[in-house]
Amino acid sequence: MGLTFGIRPFGFEDARMILQNSSLSEMNLSFVDVVKKASEISNLRHFEITADLIYVLPGLITQETINALMDLKREYQWNFSVHLPLWSIEPSSPNQYIREASVNCIINTIRLTSPLEPTCYVLHATGALATEFYHMNVPGPMKDFIIAQFSLNACRSIEQILDATKIEPRRIAVENVEFPFKPFFESVEDLDVSICFDTGHLLAGYSGQWTVMDFLETYHDRIVELHLHDGRHPQIDHRPLGTHDLPVKELLTWLMDRNFTGPLVFELTYQGTVESLQYLQNVVPEALAP
Repeated sequence: MGLTFGIRPFGFEDARMILQNSSLSEMNLSFVDVVKKASEISNLRHFEITADLIYVLPGLITQETINALMDLKREYQWNFSVHLPLWSIEPSSPNQYIREASVNCIINTIRLTSPLEPTCYVLHATGALATEFYHMNVPGPMKDFIIAQFSLNACRSIEQILDATKIEPRRIAVENVEFPFKPFFESVEDLDVSICFDTGHLLAGYSGQWTVMDFLETYHDRIVELHLHDGRHPQIDHRPLGTHDLPVKELLTWLMDRNFTGPLVFELTYQGTVESLQYLQNVVPEALAP
């Protein structure tokens, strides 16, 4: 039995294909139609909703949109995950007002999308500010203190999110981003949350000194979703499979051998997704088996 692959239905890189020579102001852009188009292009049945669109393009994803997606889910046996907002969001901020606003935004997003019963909610628990502080040229003990403080603040925010939404902790999947993952996860592990493993972020060197397989072996019992894209050190990610350093066959074979059932979401353009699917067909076709 193969693996479950998914697609991100809307990325701004794909706007030209979606809009087809029309501007946003000239057309009634429907997120439901965008999901249908993504399905036609990729022939995939798992979709990760980019929740930033709720706020960046007001009116694109509403309660009516969620209701329509629920109908499609029932009709076509589709599944969804939700990538919680990350633009202008900082759940690990030392500023309590920024942290509280970020938490409230995430809570509202979960409440809006919960009728879809997403497989998980992917969370960037540390944001751009944490990344900026992490890259400061300061002595080692100060760097350790910075990492610990941002991790602790992220932990507090996750606690608030879980308390307000009452969802199972394992449905929150913290993603490895541009911040050291091991000390961060040591702070939040007691909350019993899950992990979204982003392969390209790891290959780019954003999350610490790991190999893909070492990360997988270490956290396999927590990983519920993968963001699948290629990359290499330093700072190259979101590339089609087979173009850089991702050990694709080894990774997917490992997952199949352990009967991994979570989605592997291509965080790529539509064209990159199609190229990656063709690469899988050539290199590890058994991963695409029904």
